[in-house]
Amino acid sequence: MAPVLEDGDFVLFRRFAPGESPSPGMIVVVRHRRLGTIIKLLDQEIGPGRFRLRGISMLSTDSRHLGDAVRQDIIGRAVLRIWRHGVSRLRVS
Repeated sequence: MAPVLEDGDFVLFRRFAPGESPSPGMIVVVRHRRLGTIIKLLDQEIGPGRFRLRGISMLSTDSRHLGDAVRQDIIGRAVLRIWRHGVSRLRVS
């Protein structure tokens, strides 16, 4: 997720409330069946509760390799980055 996140950063996230839905453009924490817990950008909703994932950098892996994410595997929205320069809100520029 560089340049938004770097190796060694910590991420604080907020779980979605019941009835709350993720939306494209959010940085989310996802429970992936092969890779465990990952952080990705929601690219687009391709069906009810089914989302494409993408990374920010050229080295990122996206849905072509990871598969799509289903709503129940999206744990929450990443909101804060804790890094060597302090704490900052997570936003995609």
